This record gives sequence, structure tokens and C-alpha cells, in this order.
Amino acid sequence: MSQLKQQLLLLGIANLSVDTSTQQQLEQFIATSSAHFDRVRLQRPDSSLLDLLLGFMTLHHQQAHQQWLHQRTTAIKMQAVFDNTLGDHANSFTNQDQHYLIALTHLWLMVQGACNIDYSYSNEQAETLSRIIINDEHDQLSSQFSTDVESLRCQFMQSYYLGKNHNKPNFRTRIKQLFRKV
Repeated sequence: MSQLKQQLLLLGIANLSVDTSTQQQLEQFIATSSAHFDRVRLQRPDSSLLDLLLGFMTLHHQQAHQQWLHQRTTAIKMQAVFDNTLGDHANSFTNQDQHYLIALTHLWLMVQGACNIDYSYSNEQAETLSRIIINDEHDQLSSQFSTDVESLRCQFMQSYYLGKNHNKPNFRTRIKQLFRKV
């Protein structure tokens, strides 16, 4: 198992509440980025894995965000063509850049939570990205998602809290610890 996957599992990636498409994007990202993460670790042996992971995820998230911004206008036009020509079947087509951005946003916010990044910053990022992804001004793409901006922001923040709570013992562990003290 790669070090990247191992670290993300420790933070709770297995418990992310995401759909199948996003899960596939996450798996693809881990498979294609593991070697890069290993090179980063070798270049910065004195840095903690969590700090390296934050920088690594920030870099990849920014790249995915820029790719989505670059493709957004074209994707909106393409979705309009699908909607006009295919009707109800238009939802069968998805924008991979959009799903990739959603997947990396979940990971990025999960890592932010694990690093104890300020809630207000993470919440602001989640809201901004939700607005960009759902695209309030151009409602064509939002038909792919059965959610609104606030719901997507809440999903992103669940990932943040998953990372934030990664070191907290679960209920069963806390009960065991309590009985050991008695």
C-alpha cells in the first residue's frame, strides 16, 4: 500500500460520504499520485507527513480548480447541447473535471481538518467551491447534481470534520479507556 493511501486511510478516507463517481475519482487520484507523494517525502525528510500531505493536496486541488475554471464555459455549452438534444438522457453524461474537483475538494478539506486549519477558512473555501461547482449563474450543470450550493458545502464540511476528528478515539475506545481507569 502506498504511503499516500496509508495516510489518507488514517485520516478517514474510507468514511467519506461520497457517491460512486467521486469514489472512483478518489481511487484514480491515489493511484496516479502516489509516486509523486513519495518523491515529495524524499525531498523533504524533515517535514511531518501531515504537513507534506497538506501541501501536496493544496497543490493538486489548485490544479484541479484551475482546470475546472478553464473548462467551465465549454462544459456549460456542452451540457446545454446535451439537454437540448437528449432531454432526460442528458444526465447520463458527466463532466470528469467537475467530478475530479469535487473529489479533491473532499480530500483537501479532510486534510485541512486533520491539520487543524481554522474552521472559518475551510468553510469559506467549501462555500466558494460549491458556488463554482454548482454555478449559480448557469443552472445547466446543476442538473447533474441533486443538491444545491448549501448541501454541497455541508458535504464538503463533513469531510473537514472527518479529518478534524481523525485522532479522537471512537465511542467504543473511550468506553474501554473509562473502564480501565475504574
